Amino acid sequence: MDNPLQPDVVMPAPQVAPRASQSFNDYTAELIQESHLRNYWQIIKKRKRWFWGTFITVVVLVGLYTFLKTPVYRSSAILQIALDNTASLVSDRDPTGLSGLGSWYGSERFYETQFAILKSRPMAYRIIEALNLKEHPWFKKISQSNPQKSPMEIEGLMATVFLAGLEVKPYKKSYLVEVSYRSPDKYLAQQVPNAIYNEFVKFSMKTRHQSYKLIKEWLEEEIQNLARKVEASERRLYEHGQKKDFMALEGKDNVIVRKYTELSQLLTRAQSERALKEAQFKQIQEKGVDAPLIINNPLVQRLRQEKISQETKISGMSQIYDVNYPQMKAEQALLTQLNSRLKAEVNRLVTSAKADYEAALRAENLLAEAVEEQKAKVSQMQDHLVQHHILKRDLKTNEQLYQALLARMKEASIASTMVSGNVAVIAPAELPARPYSPSKPLNMILAVVLGLMGGVAAAFLRDYLDYTIQTTEEMERLCRLPALGTLPLASKNSQGFTKLEKQDLELATFKQPRSLMSEAVYHLRTALLLSLPGGPPGIIMVTSPNPDEGKTTVATNVATSLAMNHRKVVMVDCDLRKPSLNSIFQQPLVPGLSSFLTGSARKEEIVRPTFVPELSLVTAGPVPPNPVELLTSPLFLAFLAELRREFHHVVIDTPPILGFADGRAIAIHTDGVIVVLKHQGTTKESGRLALNLLAQVNAPILGGVLNMADWEKMGFGSYYGHYKRYAKYFPEGSDQPRLNS
Repeated sequence: MDNPLQPDVVMPAPQVAPRASQSFNDYTAELIQESHLRNYWQIIKKRKRWFWGTFITVVVLVGLYTFLKTPVYRSSAILQIALDNTASLVSDRDPTGLSGLGSWYGSERFYETQFAILKSRPMAYRIIEALNLKEHPWFKKISQSNPQKSPMEIEGLMATVFLAGLEVKPYKKSYLVEVSYRSPDKYLAQQVPNAIYNEFVKFSMKTRHQSYKLIKEWLEEEIQNLARKVEASERRLYEHGQKKDFMALEGKDNVIVRKYTELSQLLTRAQSERALKEAQFKQIQEKGVDAPLIINNPLVQRLRQEKISQETKISGMSQIYDVNYPQMKAEQALLTQLNSRLKAEVNRLVTSAKADYEAALRAENLLAEAVEEQKAKVSQMQDHLVQHHILKRDLKTNEQLYQALLARMKEASIASTMVSGNVAVIAPAELPARPYSPSKPLNMILAVVLGLMGGVAAAFLRDYLDYTIQTTEEMERLCRLPALGTLPLASKNSQGFTKLEKQDLELATFKQPRSLMSEAVYHLRTALLLSLPGGPPGIIMVTSPNPDEGKTTVATNVATSLAMNHRKVVMVDCDLRKPSLNSIFQQPLVPGLSSFLTGSARKEEIVRPTFVPELSLVTAGPVPPNPVELLTSPLFLAFLAELRREFHHVVIDTPPILGFADGRAIAIHTDGVIVVLKHQGTTKESGRLALNLLAQVNAPILGGVLNMADWEKMGFGSYYGHYKRYAKYFPEGSDQPRLNS
């Protein structure tokens, strides 16, 4: 049979009219003029999960902080501090010379000094002591959390915590000062400002008269003499106790008595232990091997069990074998060995019990001797108690006299410090009705504001870091690729349309003509038929930059939609590396295109009709070792020319552009190339690189298809409503192949 395809037949590359390019340029110009605010709103809608996730996270965290944080209460008292120029109320003469302080001490420095005193650590110590804050739960935690620190260091930490909640705020051009305190305890917040007045007055009086010595000279001299007597009495008492080898004679605090008590307790325990060991040893002497200590021993029990088993075994063997039989002798020897081990273990237990008893007896005797020796020391100590009590009474008498003189001296000091006060309480602190912080309404308002700002920032950051193609505008702007259409995700079909299963995706326009996928393909078919000025393209190549971007699905649906429009269409599987059209159309892989190009099949054998009317298929055939050489051969070009004459459209499925040269070799011999880009899957760099590779060979690019697009993220969610409203016009059971667009 003559082959009409001659090697010297070369197809001229058709020229693409400037219509698509012109429309692309016009659309790009319109995009530049669009409002930036609308673009920003589209980004937020597209990244709404990031927006709402950040917003909810911020609001929840701030809400948890606000509602779980311990509330802090604040209460304030207003004090009046005036310059004190009055003379002493005790006498006409002020021996300290401090009553006229205001006459020479500047008022400004005076008030700064008073404010510093109010916030000083000595004042904090006085307030802590006055209110007994060491026992307050919030301050008690400080000592509990720092057990290794000394009492002085703990007091310093308490003063630091106390001063952190204290605020002193003077009123300008007045004698008034506001003293406030913040605390989780609202009662403490009220008590501290009220207590500051009393302690401040006391502190001022103490510092004012700390050098006061009038009328105290005689008392001080007597106190010094009595202090020496007290010291001498304490020294005699100490020396007597040290000489007699005891420091205290108060019962359990005495070392000798305590030691005697401890030795007595040890002797009691030793006697109990000796009695127990003696009982065990006597029990062994009386019962021998039947004593519980021996019977309950695990090793003895195991040896006895083994002995019984061995005796049983020998008894059974004796009925069969003679006494002199070798195996019988061996078993007898084993029994003898077990008896020896059992006897040795019993002897060891007896010896151990005896040794334990003797050791316990020796320990008891030693402790008894120590107790008797310590008892003698206790008796000797009682002889010295009379002298000790005499010395102790002398010390107590001197101390009482000393304390009495000190009390008289304090009374004199108090009487001499009766001065007029220059501090008054204008408004005492009141019990706070509500917490000062956190402010729940304010915090929640700030949380909403910060959540909105954070959500917008997160959406824009996620959009900025996402380097994949998101919209047809990006495809046109970054890849210089006119948009022919957008195919949605199969899982995003709206109600009112036939649900599209995964296995029906490649032939959606034929099997499910009412699906959103089919409607999008019809739009793509219309754009394709109007893409060239002289008529629709005859040979159409469908490719993509990377694998798994849906180029085969787009190719099969485009070919099916063209065939359903009463056009003769043939699909050619030029993906000789990973063919898939044969499985989609349920056709045998062999013979196919590679079989024809290698001369092992005829054209009539590889061009086969499919179950889709007006659609034929050329499968890939066996996978060759050199696909590019076959696809660039003159025989392949002649084959394309023959298909052009027989069919309205030739749809070619090729391998991805990046990494394989097959698509570039075929593209220059077609009427147009459709580049399939995956929504949020194809990177901008790979899209630009694929278009650059096609541009290097002057491939006639018709445009791009954004596949697997999430229309809601692209801002086309309202389109679902349009399709849903028009779906009711389809009659029931109309899921048949559509023959007209």
